[in-house]
Amino acid sequence: MGGETMLDALFIGWAAQQQIMAQRTGMAADRASATAEQVQSRVELIQMDVDRLLMITEALWIILRDEHGYTDDQLLQKIQEIDMRDGRLDGRVARQSIPMKCPKCGRVMPVNRPTCMFCGAASTRDPFK
Repeated sequence: MGGETMLDALFIGWAAQQQIMAQRTGMAADRASATAEQVQSRVELIQMDVDRLLMITEALWIILRDEHGYTDDQLLQKIQEIDMRDGRLDGRVARQSIPMKCPKCGRVMPVNRPTCMFCGAASTRDPFK
């Protein structure tokens, strides 16, 4: 095989690079497929949670309606009131973005913390926020 030309060597090098690239592409595809499966599993779990919460919500509403006399109109009015807290009727709950003062020490508490980072007092925020 001493008669290999430079062109032969280049072709062999190119073929080896193509094989390496194909292996890398295959590994990347395998990783992408595994990630997609994990995401799909998470989506399915979230959907199960949403379905369960909808069932619980419906059961609670039926109890309130049947045993306490609330009406569907009252429920719809309350839903609209909650929806309009941010000034938009868009079917979404407004997220609280205004920092509040700690009930104990008076310092401003970050929106995303359940307790004051200065004194440790619990937030008095709405538990649904």
